[in-house]
Amino acid sequence: MKTAGPPRRPLAVYLLWFLLIFLGVGGMYGSALLIADPSGVRIQFPPETIERLPFPNYFIPGVILLIGMAGLPLFTAFALWNQPNWQWPERLNIYPEQHWAWTFSLYTGIILAIWINVQIYIVGAIGQIQPFYGLYAVVLIICTLFPKVMRFYRVQ
Repeated sequence: MKTAGPPRRPLAVYLLWFLLIFLGVGGMYGSALLIADPSGVRIQFPPETIERLPFPNYFIPGVILLIGMAGLPLFTAFALWNQPNWQWPERLNIYPEQHWAWTFSLYTGIILAIWINVQIYIVGAIGQIQPFYGLYAVVLIICTLFPKVMRFYRVQ
């Protein structure tokens, strides 16, 4: 006789979780380089790109990167895995039929897409990193919108 336990996570949920962890770790690495060396030399940014920024150096972009592309995806990955019943993030959930962590995953993909587009607009494309993360944002959003993922995070 089978006993009813917690629902099994679909493979797409593991993929989404991996995408968020990878993004968060990459965000930690990039932000650490920008904060430690705000000139951008260590991360190999061309010196002339600093002139197009609304900041005197890369420190503030590094902090924004730390919060938005490291903190948010890692927090969201934790929340997707554990599905805590916290009320404060629920206030930011525009999809009340879904667990707030699922909505935060969608937010993360949208924020990444905006971040990359603003970066390309201000400093231009530097190598292949912007196209990679632009596509990454699309994959993250699509993975979040997979029907099995949405069903798994639907609030009962």
